[in-house]
Formats: sequence, structure tokens, C-alpha cells
Amino acid sequence: MPEDRRPTKFNRNPMLWLAVAFGVGIIVESVLTVDLVAATAAATVLIAVAVVLRSHASATWLVLAAAVCAGLVSGETEKQSVSPNRVKILYDSGQIPSGDSVEVEGVLQGRPEASVDGVLLTIATERIRHRGIDHAASGNVRLFLKTSNSPADLKYGSRILVTTKLERDDGYLNPGVMPRREILDRLRIDATGAIKSPLLVEKLADESVFLPLAWVYDRRAAMIDSLRSNLSPSAAGVMIASLLGNREFLDKETADLFRDGGTFHILVISGLHITFFGAFLVAVLRMVTRRHWALFGVTNIVLWLYTLAVGADVPVVRAALMFTVMSFAYIIRRQGGLLNSLGISVLILLSWRPSDVFNPSFQLTFVSVAAIVAIAFPLLERLKRIGRWTPTPDEPFPPAAPRWLVGLAETIYWNEKAWEIDSKRQIWKAKISKSPLLPAIATSGIQFFTRPVFEGIFVSLVVMICMLPLSIVYFHRVAVGSIILNLWVGFFIALESFAAVTAVMIASLVNEAFAQGFFALAEVFNWLMLVLPKLIPLDGWASFRLPAYTGKGRLVYVLFIPVIVFFAIAINSWRPFEVRRRRSAAACRLVTAGAAALGVLILVSVLCPFAARQPDGRLHIDFLDVGQGDSALITFPDGRTMLVDGGGNRRYGEDPENPDFTPDFQGIGETVVSPFLWDRGLSRIDILLATHGDADHVQGLIDVAKNFKIGTVILGRQAIPTAEFEEFAAVLDRRGVPIEYVAAGDVFEFSDVTAEILNPTMHQSSSRSTNDSSVVVRLTFGDRSILLTGDIESAAERELAGIEADIVKVAHHGSRTSSTQEFVDRSGAKIAVIPVGRTSQHGHPHPEVVERWKAAGAEVITTGSRGTVTVSTDGNDVKLIRFQD
Repeated sequence: MPEDRRPTKFNRNPMLWLAVAFGVGIIVESVLTVDLVAATAAATVLIAVAVVLRSHASATWLVLAAAVCAGLVSGETEKQSVSPNRVKILYDSGQIPSGDSVEVEGVLQGRPEASVDGVLLTIATERIRHRGIDHAASGNVRLFLKTSNSPADLKYGSRILVTTKLERDDGYLNPGVMPRREILDRLRIDATGAIKSPLLVEKLADESVFLPLAWVYDRRAAMIDSLRSNLSPSAAGVMIASLLGNREFLDKETADLFRDGGTFHILVISGLHITFFGAFLVAVLRMVTRRHWALFGVTNIVLWLYTLAVGADVPVVRAALMFTVMSFAYIIRRQGGLLNSLGISVLILLSWRPSDVFNPSFQLTFVSVAAIVAIAFPLLERLKRIGRWTPTPDEPFPPAAPRWLVGLAETIYWNEKAWEIDSKRQIWKAKISKSPLLPAIATSGIQFFTRPVFEGIFVSLVVMICMLPLSIVYFHRVAVGSIILNLWVGFFIALESFAAVTAVMIASLVNEAFAQGFFALAEVFNWLMLVLPKLIPLDGWASFRLPAYTGKGRLVYVLFIPVIVFFAIAINSWRPFEVRRRRSAAACRLVTAGAAALGVLILVSVLCPFAARQPDGRLHIDFLDVGQGDSALITFPDGRTMLVDGGGNRRYGEDPENPDFTPDFQGIGETVVSPFLWDRGLSRIDILLATHGDADHVQGLIDVAKNFKIGTVILGRQAIPTAEFEEFAAVLDRRGVPIEYVAAGDVFEFSDVTAEILNPTMHQSSSRSTNDSSVVVRLTFGDRSILLTGDIESAAERELAGIEADIVKVAHHGSRTSSTQEFVDRSGAKIAVIPVGRTSQHGHPHPEVVERWKAAGAEVITTGSRGTVTVSTDGNDVKLIRFQD
């Protein structure tokens, strides 16, 4: 076949470049004030001029400029289209305070969704009643109803009236922590809430619905029940998540294996599942008909019903749309290529929801698909041609490629027997010298197995590299093991899915007893799927966490874009069999240069040499907002760090029918404390100090100990073990972190800062409470001192000496059991920081405690209302910064 000499430029993949320009317009609109009329007029004029000059080269740039203007129009239109009666507007504008009791009237979107200990209701809101005033409303709200049985009379389309407390606030107010409102907006959910009792749900009527879709929802619910009844919690959770889009039944151990291995995306219905499902439908339908339009129509109708059945979440809709576009291109026999199909899909998706250009899910989907079709596939195609090369009139010379690359290609693709057969057909004789890197593979029959494995690993590697900046920014994770685990897990989850679906079908159509063999087979595949992730050390080289650059440092990740684009263009321009060898060699050098530049960016991103902040000679303490809990980061003048407690929350969602089942959830340590530390550029914490074993202090440290390198852990000599404390200790033991026990009288020096341990005493009474066993530490730097009190109560407060301080972390979240008048007077603090949530189930901080500190002359600050409170001193001055004024 002659070399493809078509240039790589706009007219090769026009839809892709138009989509990119459209996206640029949306991004520009987000930072500039755009006049909708002017932008629309500009787009119209540019298109008109481009039509007039269509034979001129400038027409291309005019069309791209028009696409940018169209992006501006689309982004501005989306902003202006938000109705003033949207639930999120009612709450964000303060018309209805978050957390107030309201009555919500609306229509159920889908059936009540089962969860471990209740059901989830998604309601298209029509009216909200607050304090006797009715507000017309729109937008979706999601409510959790804790109940052992789903209300029998609620179904898809039911109009209901619910009494609840809707929440729409930013959750935890800390740098680096994603605001809760942003998370809700990405999910297209305006607010969430809990319903205390089924008695607070009143069914008003049943609205008319699309009956085939109602049938699909009913079958989905029946399938969830069947999987839960016949599979183990681990296997059932995996199948319900990967097949039906419901992750409520995932157990924590299994979910963590997927997260740590970088394969959690397999549990999320996405392009992988949609492509697999669509290809399976096509294969089945081909047995009945070969008519392309029939295949296209039936496959996509079933595919979109499946998309609706699993909730029609945006990522699923996105994947289904891409499949539809690409299958349509195949049906009409367009040879424009996958990149053009990708471009069309992106244009449709961004026209529908322009703000998705900022959505991590959209970005990950686009980058992964583009990496496969623009880099992985072209490189594999060239490797095949290099490995299989034999002299022909069109390719008379060996490929112009590095020797190691030729050897690799020949190892995977060279077929000696095929060459012998082909050479006998020729009228000429020739001898070819091949030098595969692994001759044993090239000359044996195992190439049949090694080729798909190599190609799968290669594609997985390319995708991982291209998604590296997004993985670091959004997940702070590099999962090297995912290169192999993606293939292993993907293969066995496909087999498990086939066995489980077959079992459910037999159980529903014939008899459940006949299906037990396939259910057992699904269990076997689930066990095999989890074997390799359990064997690979997922807290070491195979998967590790790291900080992301912030501020101007984000330029490192932006640079990935031009470098990857350059690399892709260089690969597609490289013709290894080009007769003009200089041209081929020059293209090969461009590929090498692109790979080298990419390698430099990868090293700078992974090693993070510039992420951590430089020491400034000041003592800094950041009191984090972790809700009802404590966590404070101390940064000493020389840059060393100490984390005092990690906040936490007690486990929830236990299955009453299976008390050993721990549902998947991410706690404070993973979602709040770790992101804050990564935002500070940290990958190592020199000292962890756990004041005592209560969950709201130590549970978050479990995730911190997993996510960061830890130098030393400090514990009180009288530490009273709890379940969370034991789990924390197990993580420390597994990672080999040394532990040092302290008691009153111990003193540590950190540069010019002195840390005095004031509590617990060496021979403390065993009758003391867990709170009174808290480690209390007093930091002194120059003329300034800071007192950290844990959760000590009045008994321990009376026994403390030397508590004079400029800043006090108020004990026990401002409870009346602490902060006695004597203690407050003796401390003489000018700043009193109370770590507590905006709302507390215990009523913290108690009003009399706040007034006591204020009366003593202290400025009282709560983390729940101000977010992270940062105090710093050079030994003389004191600077106070609140995250939210």
C-alpha cells in the first residue's frame, strides 16, 4: 500500500478542530463579560465572510473564529437560561436558608433507588413551602429516606409532598477542598436532604409516564434484588455498580481496591460499558440481520433505554451519544475517522451543556478517547507495519526507526511462517534478517496471546500518560499498576457480568434454582478479579498519592496540552517507510523530541520538586474546618510539619441484615484533610500527633497515614484505645511508621519553637475519661505561645500548670464540660479558636462558653463559620487569617 501523504491539518479532521475552538470560546466566556448580541453577530459575520472566501486559505481561520464566538454565545446563553425559581437560586440568594425545614412538592424521576439502609428519591421540584410561604420552584433535589422497605406506593412519576430539611451549602471551608455546591452542580442536583420518617412523605397522584421506560425501571429494581439475594456483598456490589449504575451497595474493602489500583472507573458506567454493551448487541443482532440500518436502529434504541434505566447520568449519556455518533458514521460509510466522530460528539455535548467543559468527567472522557484514537492507534498501526515488514514494490526498504523499536515490533508482530509461504510465491529470492528483542516469543506460537496483551497494555499506558495531569489535579493519584490492572479487572468483570446477567435472566424466566450455577460462576470470576489487586502493593510504587501544583504552578499541567498535541501530530506525520529517508528520519526525531518533552513534564509532575512552600521563618498553625472534630496543621519556622488530629465522622449506612458489611464511603481524612495538605504542596508529614482515640480526632488520621509519608507518630502514654484508634495503629504498623509515647513534662525542640507536653500525666488515674487523657501541648516561639488542648474537660483543666498562651484551641469543641472560668482566666488568651461545625448535634459551642471567653477579652472564632483559621507569628507579632470573612 502506498504511503498516505495527506497533510495533517484542519481539513483532515475539521469537526475536531471546530469542537476545540467551540470549547475555547466557552472557556473565554467564563472569565470575560460577553455581550450576547455582539457575539452572535460576530459569529454570523465570520461565517458569511468565510463562505465568500471559501476558496482562500483564510476561510479556515474565519470558521474557527466563528466557532469560538459560537462558544461564547453558548456559554452566555446557558448562564442566562437559569430560571430565577431554580432551587439553587432560592438557596444561594438567601431566600431560603440552607437547613431550614421545608415542604417540597414534585414528581419522582425514576423509581425510589435502593441503598443499604434506605432509599434515594430524586424529585423534579415544582413547589417549596417555607415558613408558610409558597415558592414556585424547579430543579432536581435528592432525598434520602431511611427505611427497611421501599414505600410500596411510590413509583416513577409519583407526585409527592415531602417534609424535609434541604441542604445547599459549601460543606467544609478549607483551601483545596472542593465546595459542596460545585459538586452538586456537576451532578445537576440543586439540593439534598434526609427524610426522618416515611410518614413525612405524602403521595398526591400518579402522573402519566412513558410506559416502556417504567417497565425498564421495574426490571432494573428486580435485577438489583436478585443480585443482592444470590451473590455475596462484594460480588453483588460490583455487579450492581458496573451494570446498573448504583454504587450504594459497594463494600469499602472492594471499592478501596479499585480506587487504589486506579480501576474505579470500571465500576462507573461509562464509555467502556456502553461500548461493550453496544458491541454485544451488534454481535447478537448480526445473527438475525445484516442490514446496517436495522443494526443501527435496534442497537441504539436498546442502548438508550439502558442509558435511561441506569439513571441517565451525564457520563452515561455522553458515552451513549459518542457510540451513536460513531456507529452512525459507520452506517453511512463515512471515512472521516474517529477523531471527526469525537469532534461531532463534543460539539453536541457542549452545545447541550457548555459548562461541562470544566467538568472532570467530561475532560477525562475526551482526553482518554483522544489519546486512544490520536496516539495509541496510529502508533500501534506503525508498529504492526514495522514488525511485519517484508520487501514490496511500495516498501522496498526496511523501516527508518530506532533499532530497539524495530526489535520490539518484530517480537510482537513478525511471523516467520507467513514470510516463508509468501516468499515461495515470488519469482525472486531474498533473505531477511530479523532481530526481535525476545526471539523466543517471535518464533513461537504464543504471539497469539502476547499481541492482544501487549496492545492492551500499550493503550492503557498511553491513556494513563495523557490523563496524568488530570489524575494529579483531581485525584492526587498516580496508579502505575492500573496499566496492567485495567486489563485484568476489565477481562474478569466482563466474564462476571455475562454470568450474572445470564443468571438473573434464568432466575426470572425459568427458576432461581436453575440459575445458581451461573451465580456461582459469577462469584468465581469476582474472586479472580480481586486476586491481582490484592497481590500488588497498592500503597507503594504501584499506586501513590501526591500534591498538585497550585497558582502559577498549574502552568506545568497546561504545558501538557501543546506537548501532547505536538507528539500526536509528529506520530501521525511519521512515515517509517518513506523512500526519502531524510524526511522520515526528521519525522522520527520530532517524535523523539515530543517524547522527551513529555518525559520531562511527567517527571516534574510526579516528583513535585516545586510544590511545597518554602519556609518563611514564621510559626504557622492552620485550624481546619472538619465539622464536629479537630485537626490542625503546624508548620515550624524551618519548614517541618506536625498534624495534630485528623477529624473524622462515625461510620454510617450499616446493613442491618449484614452487620459485617461496611459500605463504601470516603471520610474526612480523604475528602477534607488530605486535600488541604495537598493544597499546601505536602507529600510528607514529619509528625502526626493523635491527642486521643475518639473518632472525631483520629479517624481522619487513618487516611492521612495511607496517603502521605509519615516521619513519626506521637501518642499519649495513657491513650485509651478505640475501634478507630486500633485501625489507625494497624495502618502505622503496616507502613512501618515509628511511634513515640509522651507524657506531661516531655519537651521537644523544633528549630526555635519549644513544644511542652502538659497532659496526660505519667501516672494518670484509670478512672479518667478518654477526653481527659488527651495530649495537651503548649508551643512557645519567642514571646508568643499557643495552647492546644485536645478534648480535656474540667477535671484535667484544674490540674494543668503553665497554660498561659496568646492563642488557645478551645477544648472539646466549646462544650460546657470544659473551659471553666478558672481555666479561661489563667490562660489569658487573646484569640480562642473553636473547631466545630456550623451545626452540631451536641449543640456546640455552648453559648455560655463562648461568652466566657469573650468576657475574658478573647476574640472567639469558630471554624464552622469562618473555615480554616490560620495563625502565624515570628515570635513577636501575631497574624490571623480566616478562610471566609
